Amino acid sequence: MIMKKQFLFLALVFFTCTFLHSQQFVKTTTPCNDELLKKTPGRWIKTREAFHANLSQQQQKEIVNRLNAFHQLMFNIYPSPVAFDAVPSFFTTDQEFGSQLKFDHSPNVTYRDFKANGIPTVHYSYTGFFSPYGCGRETYEMMRGYPSEVGTAMSVGTNSLDPFFAGSSPQDGLEIMRIDERPIKMMAVVVGKWKGHDVYSPELGSGMKMVLLHRDGILPYIPVTRKEYLDRCLELLPKFFTVDTVSLKNLELLAGKQERDEQVKKYQKVKDDVLKHYQDELQATTSAGLLDSPAIISSYILYIGTDYPIFTKQAVGGKMLVTENPAYMKKDLPKYIPQFMVFTWWDCRCGVDPSLNPYKLIDENFPIEKLQAMIDK
Repeated sequence: MIMKKQFLFLALVFFTCTFLHSQQFVKTTTPCNDELLKKTPGRWIKTREAFHANLSQQQQKEIVNRLNAFHQLMFNIYPSPVAFDAVPSFFTTDQEFGSQLKFDHSPNVTYRDFKANGIPTVHYSYTGFFSPYGCGRETYEMMRGYPSEVGTAMSVGTNSLDPFFAGSSPQDGLEIMRIDERPIKMMAVVVGKWKGHDVYSPELGSGMKMVLLHRDGILPYIPVTRKEYLDRCLELLPKFFTVDTVSLKNLELLAGKQERDEQVKKYQKVKDDVLKHYQDELQATTSAGLLDSPAIISSYILYIGTDYPIFTKQAVGGKMLVTENPAYMKKDLPKYIPQFMVFTWWDCRCGVDPSLNPYKLIDENFPIEKLQAMIDK
């Protein structure tokens, strides 16, 4: 079996903290143990800011007001950390939504693909990072939570679907699959329900939970149909199986013409089998009347093999193929308005006592309905 490997970038976009080099150790008057840690008040650290978007002072103020509102929702349910330090972070960056991917085939360019016709917006996010206390290197020493690389986290991100995208088309020598010139992406996995919302995760078992908040009646993404996906696979696969004449010539020089011919036959059989696999699926999908059904696949946008079904179900970890929906964004709204949000939370499963970990408070008490009410405002 020949398989094109696809790297899945599981970006923890809510994790905007910059890791520092050392923990903060403090002396204790009694030996450090779990009981001492359970009684130790934590701290809310001063908000850390990373503002990269090109904004006017008024636009920045509007965004900071919203980031402060996100922070207040978190602070209200966790005002007094115990055995944890809480680190709030603000982040902004310029972004374009629903961009088309264009290609420049002229011989003198370094990067052949570029984005065009996107809708200018600002992605901004609030992150609450909660790092646990621990005992230090000596008997009478405690290690504060901040700074740390380990912790529970939650975030609110606006106007970006990046957390939901588990992967895109292969790029090493192949053109990226597109619909209306917009790249096809893999959505995260549906893993359950929470407060009436679908819950997503980058992969089954990852522990990260995500909820997409958007206005009623329209989605910020467009599902790719089975027909659209199969048509593009059948167009792309022959390019993948293009014979490298230089490699064949080198093989003939090293191993002889007979060995070269044998490898060509094997390669051709694999190509024929894979193409038939996709052609059979197109015929079966047509016969079943499922051409307009959403394309839900497993791990690779282009799977070069025949030993697995091409389509699967979300219930068993399948990922829906989508493109960004430019019709969702209201162009008359200022860039700082949150038109959709991604709420993310993740449990570090750390600390001296699970009952002190703020993850449970977030999971049970975070007022997601108040975030929903901020859409388009």
